[in-house]
Amino acid sequence: MNAADFSTNRHSANVHMASKHADLYFNDGNIVLLAGMSYFLVHQGLLVRHSEVLDELMRSMDNTPTLEDRPVLTLPDPSTDVAHFLKAMYDGISFVTYDSEGFPTLSGLLRMLTKYKVHHLRNDILRGLSNYWPTTLAQWDTREASVTGQDGSYTPRDSLPHPIEIINLAREIDYLPLLPSAMYDLTRSTPSEAAIGFVSPFTGINVRLEYADLLTVLKGREQASRFFSTFIVNNLEGRQPSRWCLRRKDGHPVNKRTCQIAFEAITFELLRDINGIISNRTSDPLYAMAEAEQMQIRDDLLNSEVSPMKTCEHCRVEFGAVVDAAKEDFWKKLPKWFEIDVSPWG
Repeated sequence: MNAADFSTNRHSANVHMASKHADLYFNDGNIVLLAGMSYFLVHQGLLVRHSEVLDELMRSMDNTPTLEDRPVLTLPDPSTDVAHFLKAMYDGISFVTYDSEGFPTLSGLLRMLTKYKVHHLRNDILRGLSNYWPTTLAQWDTREASVTGQDGSYTPRDSLPHPIEIINLAREIDYLPLLPSAMYDLTRSTPSEAAIGFVSPFTGINVRLEYADLLTVLKGREQASRFFSTFIVNNLEGRQPSRWCLRRKDGHPVNKRTCQIAFEAITFELLRDINGIISNRTSDPLYAMAEAEQMQIRDDLLNSEVSPMKTCEHCRVEFGAVVDAAKEDFWKKLPKWFEIDVSPWG
């Protein structure tokens, strides 16, 4: 980090024009941090204990201006980010939330913690963020369930940050484990939506991907689509009932083929992607593969009849094992598809 970025002389004119922060101002503080038009009277010992970067900067302070008879260290960061940074060091990170509304605070704080090398707080926040942008399939399934309503509606954008925000942040703070799940999340949007980006309702800023990341997302989207097509061909098209199918010995020809007919109906349903459209989860292979199993135990709610996609228990369990293995295989391939070197993964 270039010490010139923190030159006090460049900003000395602001010292006596700045206003003290209402909360982060301690009468027994021994150093002033100046950021923009705000200053913070804080404790040097606390700061250098947590940040080797601040320790180095404070050791190199020379001929600095003073304010309230304390030396002034000017930081080139937004005053709001500095306030959150100091609050985290004094009070911990309990004020941090991982929803879309809290993302501006979280992202600014993570940039500061990364820049000033406050490793333990950075790691604590990244652990929380990784619950929603995880490295394991089990965590992803839990995350998906948390943003799915009881009626089956899927509304992650109402509560979680947009994946473009996560991708950009991961690049800025150089934390690659967030990228594969965030990029997969974005592949479930249309290519045009991924390219255009979105306007943050909280900042009003149009957020877009870097061109290289956009290309990576689109390539990964194609790989995911091919995987799902192959899954349908290999595991559903023309699928025969289990050797232990409970209907195999049924004397009625139609009843004997019930499970085979069910697999044919499921194949047709997946190809139509009708369930994905209803639940707002189109282009989502992980969901679609799991849905192929769930269709076998669901009643036909529209016609109040026995669903034509219901299989016997043996056929369903056997197919369920195939789905579980395919989902794990799909998840393990995400880093490769998105050209991200993440270890461990999955």
